[in-house]
Amino acid sequence: MDISIARDAITHYMEKDGPEVIEFDFFGGEPLLYFDFIRDTVDWFHTRTWNKKHVFFICTNGTILTDDIRDWLIKNRDCVQVGLSLDGCKTAHDLCRSNSYDRVMENIPFFRKYWHHQPVKMTVCADTIPYLAESVIQMEEMGIFFTANLAFENHWGDEKKKAKLLETYEDQLSLLVDYYEERPHLYPVSPMLTAVPEYLGVPSYGEIDPKKIKRFCGAGHEMVTIDVDGSRYPCHRFIPWVTQRELPNENANCQEAWKPDKCNECKLVHSCPTCAGYNWEINGDTGHRTTFHCDSFKLEVKASCLLEWKRLRRKLKANPLKPSNDLKQYKIRLKSISEFLRDPILSNYYGE
Repeated sequence: MDISIARDAITHYMEKDGPEVIEFDFFGGEPLLYFDFIRDTVDWFHTRTWNKKHVFFICTNGTILTDDIRDWLIKNRDCVQVGLSLDGCKTAHDLCRSNSYDRVMENIPFFRKYWHHQPVKMTVCADTIPYLAESVIQMEEMGIFFTANLAFENHWGDEKKKAKLLETYEDQLSLLVDYYEERPHLYPVSPMLTAVPEYLGVPSYGEIDPKKIKRFCGAGHEMVTIDVDGSRYPCHRFIPWVTQRELPNENANCQEAWKPDKCNECKLVHSCPTCAGYNWEINGDTGHRTTFHCDSFKLEVKASCLLEWKRLRRKLKANPLKPSNDLKQYKIRLKSISEFLRDPILSNYYGE
């Protein structure tokens, strides 16, 4: 990208009506391969006076930090946030990221010192599912603030392979449920083990119709991608060389109903993740959900509910006679989760 394109885009969004805070993300590939471009863009930005607040964000694999890059990042850390990708234990990370684990680990102290509030991103794919529990536990034991999610794309293989992987995934989640149950001071890894439906045990939730929630992400609304030639897209997943499709004729991510019908009618639809760009790439419709992750998400919901159920039961056992509003709410929530764990939707996966 020519720096003039970046400057024009920044000027446009900093001067137009809209949000008072703008986040500019440098997105790759590996953005730091173009460090000179990032540095020159941010330095130029600070020669101007703007009426809006701002932040720059860089997501990096953490393998090419030179002294110059480190010094500049430290100098600008008040306005430049840096996120690190680390895909778990050494075996898992090296499977997906060219045996770079040792190089990344050398830089962990740097990220923890200056961006300790920024979660490390752990992505799990079919090849690394067998190492999930080991990876999560290692990150927790190292004291790393992180998130972990399954890759959204269809990485499952044929039905036989998918069924085997789902069984392994369920086993790994079960190990993590046991781990977190024994450590109530730890917040469960998000979003894998925080997928308890919000409406459970909350009577007032009935006033909200989850089926009216027709967007899951900010693509085309709170988000825009500027391609290297200055073209604008709802997000990077809509770029034609990614999707092999032209842009939608209608406004992207403005669907009035979800497709297919099984999604629109599912009681988990309001919390089940979906990607407008990937929906467009695979189905040619931002509102036609891909369902490759349906079974794995149900396993996450089941494991999340089971973990919360075990933790609530432990709290109640620790204070069985102590009256309080908290304990009353615990009991309501516990009953609601107990009933939900018996719901057929949580057993309807990989052929059951």
